[in-house]
Amino acid sequence: MLQVVFQRPGIDPEATPPLAQNVSPFRVEPGKFTYRLVRAELPIEEYGQVLAHCRIGLGSWVPVPLTVLPPVSA
Repeated sequence: MLQVVFQRPGIDPEATPPLAQNVSPFRVEPGKFTYRLVRAELPIEEYGQVLAHCRIGLGSWVPVPLTVLPPVSA
């Protein structure tokens, strides 16, 4: 199982409710490589950072930072 929980920095991934979350079955054959794409629609109300906390099964959480920036004017 691949689990991804999106939270603001400083909030535990186990806290509820998360900004968004995705849980999907996950299996990799020994000696093989695979990848998974996770799509989430996040309720972004302000610019800043969001952490995508990822884990496989009941393993440790791995935080992946995502930064939302204002649009660049041309």
